[in-house]
Amino acid sequence: MYYLLLFTPSDTLAEEITALLSLYLGDKLYVENAGPLQGPAAIFPKGSPSAFLLDVRSCPDQDAHSWFRLLSSQHTHIPALVYDGSTNLRELVLPLLYDKAFLPVKNKEFVSYAQSQAFLERLSFLSHINPGAGLTIPNLSGFSFTVCLLRGQKKTPELLNLCRLLTHLFHSSFCYYNDSIPLFLFVLFEPTGNFTQLERNRQLLIERIQSGKDSLPMFCLGVIHHDLAGLTSSFLEACEVYYVNSYQRPCAIFEEISSPPGQMLKPQKLMEIERSIRTDIQFREGSNALQYSRQWFAECRALNYELDDMKYDLIILYSSIKYVLFDMYGLKLKRIKSGLEVHEILSITQASQLEDWFCTWLIYTLDNFDLTRSNTGFQIQEVLQFITNHIMEDLSLNTIASYFYVNPSYFSTLFKRETGQTYISYITKLKMDKAAELIAANCKIYEAAHMLGYEDIRHFRNTFKKYHGISPSQIKAHHKTPDGKA
Repeated sequence: MYYLLLFTPSDTLAEEITALLSLYLGDKLYVENAGPLQGPAAIFPKGSPSAFLLDVRSCPDQDAHSWFRLLSSQHTHIPALVYDGSTNLRELVLPLLYDKAFLPVKNKEFVSYAQSQAFLERLSFLSHINPGAGLTIPNLSGFSFTVCLLRGQKKTPELLNLCRLLTHLFHSSFCYYNDSIPLFLFVLFEPTGNFTQLERNRQLLIERIQSGKDSLPMFCLGVIHHDLAGLTSSFLEACEVYYVNSYQRPCAIFEEISSPPGQMLKPQKLMEIERSIRTDIQFREGSNALQYSRQWFAECRALNYELDDMKYDLIILYSSIKYVLFDMYGLKLKRIKSGLEVHEILSITQASQLEDWFCTWLIYTLDNFDLTRSNTGFQIQEVLQFITNHIMEDLSLNTIASYFYVNPSYFSTLFKRETGQTYISYITKLKMDKAAELIAANCKIYEAAHMLGYEDIRHFRNTFKKYHGISPSQIKAHHKTPDGKA
């Protein structure tokens, strides 16, 4: 399949090119008209076309030229044609047939430009919903992603310069700008088996931002995840993820790497040791955690683990330990929260050094606990903050009472005494406020209901109207644009 991507407002031009090349390529040709090029062109992995063509006849300014030059500099191996009407179309297009760079798309499951744009538009508008739902998106499980997110309006020259710098520094990447929000995404990606390089690129970007020498803006960075669902997860984390810690505020940078698709099942004994480490920290203040950690490394050696495999599993173990710590303790030192350790793990070159590093980190972390459980007892501000941070999750009375180690009946009594309202009414109001926010952001009503735990749509609508005075449909209609599009 030969995939030709056009940037033109003219459907006629696409038809003419199809007619010219189909004589030679037949049904092996796919021509896509992406419309005028007005900003960064996000080309997904598996989405690189056989050739680009820009129609400049309707582009009096230089913006389209500049964005097209950026696109062609990112994909130097792909022929990039410019059509201004002065050249015979046949003379411009037919040489592609003899151009050694005009190659068929290798993977039949290529991602068209329209598919990538639809996915990213839905992702940027509907941050709480799977943006792939209802879209035909090929399988990208062979790739890992991390999202770098920037909010705020950008002027075209500033945006262009930012995209030039980022794509020059990182070749495996793409940019996307949704000017109606406004929101800018810079996405790093690598094949899943090359997660070490992706983490290095991510760390390099953090270092360049912090150094200030490139005048890069302060991105919020998601963490490394796999396939398009992982890209969504990374976006959500960059947007608004909260971790339960003493600061009670969003973390811009947090390290955790999810397991790749198709990863081999971990040996049972290794999983049991990891469970023992976490349980010991959770219930015994880590008294035997170091001993279990030594056992973990001994088991890896017995299994003849390669260093990279050991690093990967250690990052997962390290991350799971930090989740236990965040949910249980108020940690004293910011470094424990910052996640810089992932970069250190990946830079180690020997298994013995890896074991020394982890045991040192664990001792250092255990020694810096605030051993007063941050979630023991009932502190209303902490309870309210936890509810706000987890409003999209199961927040039944039994669940939250268990989290704060309080009997459900007693929790309900304390909550009413401290807030003047029942726990159920408080949660319901918060969910209805979140529902209004989701629906205003173009979320379908049934999707908002499902995400907030309402299986009965009629009950959801009635509850929504009770709290807001208008129906969900009226909220949606109110937030439509003048042309009728949500």
